[in-house]
Amino acid sequence: MSRVSFWAALWGAVLIAGVAHADRWEQRKGDCEQVFRGWRTQSIDTLRDCTMTWEQFRQASEVDADMKSIVHEAFDRLYREGDKRDAAMALSALKRLGLRPNSLRPETGAVPTVAPPPPERVVRPAAPAAPKRGVAFEPEAAPAPREAAPAMADPRRARSAYSAGKELVAQDPAAALSEFLIAADADPTYAPPLYMAARCYVALGKADLAIDALARMKAIDSQTARSLARHAATDPSFARLRAAGAFKDVTGSASIQILNGAGDAGLEVVTSYKSTLESNGLPVANLANDRNPRENTYVYTKPGFERQGESVRRLLKMGLVHERPIDWPSPYDLIIVYGKPEQTAWVDDEAEKAGKAAAEKKKKEAAAKKKKEEEAAAAKAEMRRKVQMLKMLEQMEADDAAQKADPTGGDPIEAIPPP
Repeated sequence: MSRVSFWAALWGAVLIAGVAHADRWEQRKGDCEQVFRGWRTQSIDTLRDCTMTWEQFRQASEVDADMKSIVHEAFDRLYREGDKRDAAMALSALKRLGLRPNSLRPETGAVPTVAPPPPERVVRPAAPAAPKRGVAFEPEAAPAPREAAPAMADPRRARSAYSAGKELVAQDPAAALSEFLIAADADPTYAPPLYMAARCYVALGKADLAIDALARMKAIDSQTARSLARHAATDPSFARLRAAGAFKDVTGSASIQILNGAGDAGLEVVTSYKSTLESNGLPVANLANDRNPRENTYVYTKPGFERQGESVRRLLKMGLVHERPIDWPSPYDLIIVYGKPEQTAWVDDEAEKAGKAAAEKKKKEAAAKKKKEEEAAAAKAEMRRKVQMLKMLEQMEADDAAQKADPTGGDPIEAIPPP
């Protein structure tokens, strides 16, 4: 097969569904494992062909430590001695295994990624102490080999390679991918190159590697990385990946469907729902009419997407709705079914139950407070009535006393004429 054909196979092939990765590798590896073991004497063309096969059919999680050590050297040689496309492929293969090349390619001008060990001092070993009587003498264990110190990040070189990749991405995604991977390797804390590498992988037909690049980017766990992971959910470049579970895990996105069950009266509402969601970075995969009219609004969610369903309910200010699980085969993770407006005030989900309990408690507290106030007002009224009664009694007693003292009641008596 020609070199061009191999590149077309590498970048345009889609992994065959329904067959285990290990089986695919066993069926197609040929003598590639022997090629990797003898990497020193193999030609670059042979290493390239086997690396292509590896990238297409080998699952990184199934590679043991011994094979990692072998392919590390093989991929490193292809990275250093091949062309830019070879370098991009080899660097991708290394990164999938959690490895790095021993040194960056000369054109990057970066320092080696693995620092050489410092010169060792020659120290004369001390004579071992004589063993105690009756105790076997055990020689001192050899010290463990030192691990090479990781290289310092080179932000300047990373940004230089990133800029070079952005200039190439429209015309030559493969060459741009090489620059982005070099940038990511020069500064492992720099998230944008991995995002752009994922876009290049999609353009080259490598969906699995695109998701893998996004996962490595998110693992940086910086504010930029998290923001880019969320942005990927709405980036048209990744539209073909949105149905993949791994992509949903990385971006936290759900495949959303909106159904109108309220007829003409609900069309404007569901359209506004779609606009609101997409303006907030949540693309709607499907907007359609429900086959049956609905008297209530429902939010259906697949297991694991309940929190997103609740977030969407709050974002759309839907108020009280029915929440139900998606327990049938569906391409959607979240389905909103809008019902007749006059029937959407009731809900039976946990949020509604908690809301109803709080409302009942508040209602009881208000009733108790009102009763207490009424009782206090009644007590005050009774007190006023008693005070008035006392005043009346006192007045009556005063009048009786006055009557006894002056039977005439104080009225003037006319003189009786003499007989």
